[in-house]
Amino acid sequence: MSNTGRRALRITERVRAADGERPVPLRLLAGRASAEAEYRIAASRRGVVELGPLRSGRSDPLGLAAARRDHGEADRLWVHPRWEYLRTIPIGRVADPDGAADGSPAGTLTFHTLRDYVRGDDLRHVHWRSSARLDKLVVREYIDTSRTRVCVIVDDRPTPGGEERLDEVAGAAASILATGVRSSLHCELRLAGGGARESTGGLPPLLDLLAEARTSPGADLHAALTLARTRPAGDTAILVSGALDGADLRSFARLADRYAGLVAVVVGAEERPAAPADVTLLTAGDAAGFADRWNEAPWSR
Repeated sequence: MSNTGRRALRITERVRAADGERPVPLRLLAGRASAEAEYRIAASRRGVVELGPLRSGRSDPLGLAAARRDHGEADRLWVHPRWEYLRTIPIGRVADPDGAADGSPAGTLTFHTLRDYVRGDDLRHVHWRSSARLDKLVVREYIDTSRTRVCVIVDDRPTPGGEERLDEVAGAAASILATGVRSSLHCELRLAGGGARESTGGLPPLLDLLAEARTSPGADLHAALTLARTRPAGDTAILVSGALDGADLRSFARLADRYAGLVAVVVGAEERPAAPADVTLLTAGDAAGFADRWNEAPWSR
């Protein structure tokens, strides 16, 4: 920071997170001086933190008049949900804890769609003509029609537990996705309230979307499940929610003709709903309890 004026400046930075917004006061910057400042942020929960812009200000000794000015733009910091690797991911109706999938794709690649470039993408897949037209880099996305596909659907509808329960739901979903990506499975994440990403960019973009998730009063789980039917058929669909009822599970069970295996996870709810025969139901009190229940589940051939 540099102060080109003769009078000292008071510098603050705006920090906005899930629990509100507050200014962080930095050191007083003397006239005609330059300095560096740093501060520590303790991210206590999942979310997106906005840092900045910097605000400089002067006031008269009596505080009767003041002038303030913002400098720069806001930066964003994604705080991912807590997650851990699970023992296995059930693949269709065949879920072997010792490895139902070896992560070795076979078959041919088929063009699927164009998407925004993500750092780490192969530059050979950049579609230059569309990039020039859209004024941003886009890449061709291919799918291996023979590769194991796992779809994770996160229910972000409001629940009695509010944002705290959604934190636990996001943590459970993150553990599933991290395990799937490590196993070289093709993973897709979909939010009931809107928003979807695939694992072609690796795990971080999936965790970014979970960090951004907020309870959405307009979320329509049944519409999201119907939309999932329009996606390429896969091996396993996993629904993660803070509260499900019988109607939700029956709607989820209709994906049985698109996915060989259906798993519903309920995190935080006290009541255990009745699940249709095609759906494997797992309940837990929180994300840590979910990992224990998942790892203890008798995934078998």
